[in-house]
Amino acid sequence: MRASLALVLGLLLALTALAQDEAELARISRTTWHSAAVPGWGQINNGKWWKVPIVYGALGVSAHFIQTEGSLYKGYRDGYLAMTDGDPTTVYVTPFDESGVRERRDFHRANLEQSVLTLVLIWGAQIVDAHVDAHLLGFDVSEDLGYMPGVGTTMGIRLSRPLGTSKTRRVNLSAK
Repeated sequence: MRASLALVLGLLLALTALAQDEAELARISRTTWHSAAVPGWGQINNGKWWKVPIVYGALGVSAHFIQTEGSLYKGYRDGYLAMTDGDPTTVYVTPFDESGVRERRDFHRANLEQSVLTLVLIWGAQIVDAHVDAHLLGFDVSEDLGYMPGVGTTMGIRLSRPLGTSKTRRVNLSAK
């Protein structure tokens, strides 16, 4: 798990090599590391304050399910061990038989593992979000984003048809 997190962080930081100057590169790298260290810190660095409650809400829900499923799993695990240990002095009171307790133990273990995976994915997603937002802060979003056609040399084929009554068709091959 640590290796995959380090790999994701390494890839994200490798992408920062496309940054235009050293100050921007340092800002993007700092934002990514801040977000990896403390969830939401990268979003705060980017000025996206409204994302912080979403991040903590998602992480809190995942943590809740980890705690809930973990306690249920441990209860069924201990009960299954008490039922199968062969010692008549250990008693586990339940309306389920041995296979029912085993099925519930396996069910809650799967849910626990999925909850842990969800927490890791949410944590990683907020790191990626902070990194991408840090890159996008440097883009020009002014009103003057127009395209100027005809600038520079262009090659192509132009098909034209006169608007008059003539039925002839012309094909102009020209380089602009």
